[in-house]
Amino acid sequence: MRLFFLFLILLSELVAYLWFCKGFFPTKVLLTPDEISSFTTNPPDQYVQPSKQFNRVIFMLVDAMRSDFVFSEDSHMNFTQHLINEGYALGYTAFSNPPTVTLPRLKGITTGSIPNFIDAVLNVADNEDTSTLGNQDSWVKQMFLNGWKINMFGDDTWLKLFPKYFSKSDGTSSFYVSDYTIVDRNVTRHLPEQLSKDGLTHWDCMILHFLGLDHIGHKGGSRSANMPSKQIEIDSVVRDVYESLLSKDNNTLMVLLGDHGMNDAGNHGGSSLGEVSAGMVLISKKFKGLDFDQHNNKSLPLPINDEYRYLNTADQIDLVPTLSELVGLDIPINSLGSFIPSILSLYSEKDQLNVLIKNALQLKVLLDKAQNGPRSLLQDQCDITSVNGLLQFIKKAKHILSQTSSDYNYRDLHLGIAAYAVFTVISVILFACRYSSHRLTGILDLTFFMLYGLSFVGSSLIEEEHHFWWLSTIILVVYLSYVSAVKEKSKMSSVALLLVALRILKAWNNSGQKYNDSTYIKIGSYISTLPARVGPNVFATILILSFVPLFVMKVKDSFGVKQNFSQIVSFVSLTMMISVLIAIKLLAYFTGTFDMETGTGELQKWCLVFVCWLQVYSHLETFPEINNELYRLFQYVWIATAVCSLGKPLLYKILGQKGGNKGYTKNVFVLFTLLCISQTNYLNVPLYGIMFVIYYEFKNLVPLDAKNFESSNYFAMLTLVLQNMSFFQFGSTNSLASVDLTNSFNGLTEYNVILSGILTFIANWSSPIFWAIVYVTRSLDSLPRKQFSALKWNCLYDRIVFNLSFYSISGLLLMLSCYNLRFHLFIWTVFSPKLLYFLAWLGCNLLIDLGLSAIIIARDMD
Repeated sequence: MRLFFLFLILLSELVAYLWFCKGFFPTKVLLTPDEISSFTTNPPDQYVQPSKQFNRVIFMLVDAMRSDFVFSEDSHMNFTQHLINEGYALGYTAFSNPPTVTLPRLKGITTGSIPNFIDAVLNVADNEDTSTLGNQDSWVKQMFLNGWKINMFGDDTWLKLFPKYFSKSDGTSSFYVSDYTIVDRNVTRHLPEQLSKDGLTHWDCMILHFLGLDHIGHKGGSRSANMPSKQIEIDSVVRDVYESLLSKDNNTLMVLLGDHGMNDAGNHGGSSLGEVSAGMVLISKKFKGLDFDQHNNKSLPLPINDEYRYLNTADQIDLVPTLSELVGLDIPINSLGSFIPSILSLYSEKDQLNVLIKNALQLKVLLDKAQNGPRSLLQDQCDITSVNGLLQFIKKAKHILSQTSSDYNYRDLHLGIAAYAVFTVISVILFACRYSSHRLTGILDLTFFMLYGLSFVGSSLIEEEHHFWWLSTIILVVYLSYVSAVKEKSKMSSVALLLVALRILKAWNNSGQKYNDSTYIKIGSYISTLPARVGPNVFATILILSFVPLFVMKVKDSFGVKQNFSQIVSFVSLTMMISVLIAIKLLAYFTGTFDMETGTGELQKWCLVFVCWLQVYSHLETFPEINNELYRLFQYVWIATAVCSLGKPLLYKILGQKGGNKGYTKNVFVLFTLLCISQTNYLNVPLYGIMFVIYYEFKNLVPLDAKNFESSNYFAMLTLVLQNMSFFQFGSTNSLASVDLTNSFNGLTEYNVILSGILTFIANWSSPIFWAIVYVTRSLDSLPRKQFSALKWNCLYDRIVFNLSFYSISGLLLMLSCYNLRFHLFIWTVFSPKLLYFLAWLGCNLLIDLGLSAIIIARDMD
């Protein structure tokens, strides 16, 4: 009954937190077509519709195409650079607004509006109701309404955004990030037909969305060995389109752009310079010979620079009014973009004014709505006879509208905070009752919880939160070492080994958001940069050694003992799962580190034999298909083993036999550790061996005694700090850019939002899940068997009361901080992502620390 009450408190807190988020991430209020007449003012008498420059568009979007991938010395897009140097193309560094993920960026580059931050969450939802733009104005809709025939090939996000707008389409799921060949070949295979003489009669706009470059980044980072060949492939598509069509038709415009960039780790979603700096190139023979306020004196390639600024710069949403006016369409009514000034040279002097007047009038409608009614005429607010005057007005209007693009729902904010505060008081009362006989310990715990919550007042403290957990872990270990040394000095060897293991865990990955780049070489990144003659041997050795502790832990009690059928089956399943995981992670290492299509010449013979063996015996050709089949095999064996392991105690009890509990906690620990490993990036797998050492040495340092309150509290605190510390040391941060999607579709044959959501959660919270399993299994092992039934639920109750107080106090302080700093410069780039991450931590506490632990304890029968 007590646990059920705690469950209701946790669930109620989660609802209150979601209510606060509902008010904090409101739906943007947009101008509707019915409102236009109320706020529209008449154009100046001398205004005429500017002439159309192009009647056909090829919109080629390369997911995550960072600016340096096109313009720098490291770029392999030589033909694209040649077009820019020769004057047939204009290049820009196009800055995108965070969150830098595909769905909100597509909304931005088609409607011209600044998307909601919550669109980052909708980016992974397969729900047309939440992501459609069918009823919103965009250049896609404008083309459709004006009779343009639009064909789309590539990312199926376009099909969700614009249902029924395409004459022909072939969508590919953007979330199978383990594949970077098939997703792009599915696009390019349509080009010969579309560019043929007959094919050109069937479309006016062709949208091509390539995903492979983004997937390579997710798997191997921005410097992946597969990146050069992918850039060459993209460049060859530009060449084919140019030679087949653009070189022969001056009235066709090609737009080549990235929806966002990526950081050096290959991820995106945040606001770092690499993530917001996308490349954009406009290509047409019509540009040749015109006097652009451009960069013709800057010959590509350009030197690498840390700010990713190359050639001219523009906001990505500026493409919307620019493209609309170039093809003679109305500018989408909610666009905040401004016509790119350097392209004005395409027009006559008179039309340059008309182009800018058209842009200014569209922005003035939005300004008038923001000011609750039409004001004066445009000519009363700026000099409509001057290009500079109109540009200044457009720039000012854009700035004002960008600042007022959304608002908070204060009613929901206040209700969410009030409700969460009530449940926080209840949780603290429960904590005080439980710790009434250990007041000093309780006061120290609550002080720690409040210190963590108070860290949310600073943006830098959130960005570099890993420092807080590293310091907390060291202080706790040093204190426990002192307590242990007072009792028994011989345990100092455990302290030394524990500190060494923690330091290796700290040194494995770059951490934090400010200084997380390739210049800080850590162990994991160093292994990934080893040459082909050395790297595979090193990685394979470390990988195999990482599984040894689990294998020995599982079978050591059976050495020299006669085996029964159940133990043989358990041994076989364990061996199969470990073998499959080693094959999976080795294959991931090869494909993520080396170009397996053209760069295998330096690999050692055993590596090539291993890869060929997988291809032959799987009867599959592509590595993503092989990888997926291996994951499915692992998952089948894991599910069968989990059902047997969790159901064994119950089955033995029903049959009236003894021994159902034998090895139960070890089976659970090994099973869930293997599940976490399966969903972990291949470079992080060795960290499980390190964490096992930490767990084992702490067990030697401070033996857990279920009857000893101080011992139980130490273990709860250590579990909490290690859950958080390991989360960050696995490479995660409080930025959406560090969300790992590379394992979100392991074993799936089609997109399923629920299953992929579960896999994504396990992939990103694998280390906290590991420590949650450590807590419950270690707690069960510490109980005396004679009092097992009476005490086992107390272990879970103590854990949840402890966690409930932590998440209640820190969560309330986070909500208050975000409310107080709601107009802060970094509210959307730092504080808002932390709100979403904390929501995931609440889910981890509810689903794993309470839910999964309750299932494990319920099955462990006396």
